Amino acid sequence: MNKNPLNYIVTGATGFIGSHLVKVLLETGGKVVVFVRSDSIKLSVLPKHKNLIILEGDFNNIETWHEKLEKNINFKIDVFYHLAWKGVFNSLRNDIQQIMNIKPTIDTLFLAEKIKCKRWIGVGSQAEYGPLNKKISEVDPTNPTTLYGSAKLSSCMLTQMLGRQLSLEVGWVRIFSTYGPEDNSGWFLMHVIDQLLKGQRPKLTLGEQFWDYLYITDAVNALKALGECQELNGIYNLGSGKVYKIRTIVEKIRDIINPNIQLLFGEIPYRADQVMHLEANIDKIHKDTGWYPKFSLDEGIRIILNYSMGKGVETGLN
Repeated sequence: MNKNPLNYIVTGATGFIGSHLVKVLLETGGKVVVFVRSDSIKLSVLPKHKNLIILEGDFNNIETWHEKLEKNINFKIDVFYHLAWKGVFNSLRNDIQQIMNIKPTIDTLFLAEKIKCKRWIGVGSQAEYGPLNKKISEVDPTNPTTLYGSAKLSSCMLTQMLGRQLSLEVGWVRIFSTYGPEDNSGWFLMHVIDQLLKGQRPKLTLGEQFWDYLYITDAVNALKALGECQELNGIYNLGSGKVYKIRTIVEKIRDIINPNIQLLFGEIPYRADQVMHLEANIDKIHKDTGWYPKFSLDEGIRIILNYSMGKGVETGLN
């Protein structure tokens, strides 16, 4: 890759990871092009920046994006990040719409080839592995138990194969669990924090699961590092490389907010396909990019607690 600032396209830019990625890419001095729906209600998460180019584009009609790029940009795109995906919430993990994500993902690969962008990076999920219950490396078998994991895995396999045919550098990043300010309130950590800040007691499983949480700034810096590295090498796991028991994480949060709140673990039964040990082996991404997480779990928790309390949440705390 050259020494001048790189220019990027990011799909899914109004999502949690996408919006943070856009901000860190803009800090490099390069230009960032994003496609958003005309009826998007989340444009406010994107910064106002001279190097951010916002174009209207439908995820289901990517064939029209090429013409819009020709009309609106006069610079070469170096890295194409594809994060857009419909149906990421747990309630939709087995919805048939998961399958509808595969073709648009492939279409972005063909778009990258058409605009002569040689590096394409797609975002996958640990759900592609299924419940292995151990520290997972990229060579471990994949056996997804949801349509979400299956659709992500299908997209991974197809883009890897088509990338070789199109002579593109294709990377696929299997993200484990991220967290941080502005994350969706429906995800576990944010839900627990919201409940405890309100003086309520969240419903919990026994909390015996070991989980790998990666702070959002570390996550997007890893994606940035893959865009800048000498050579992409296929599939990468992205996590912190460390695990904590869910029970311990919840107790850490509770002790900071209000140590007097009683936690009753075991109110919710484990799912039939409950993963009890989710941990990423991050040796490969470290070897290829030099990236390594900088934020400890304690640091990350304190940041999101400060953020949440700063938003004027009713905490009952002095």
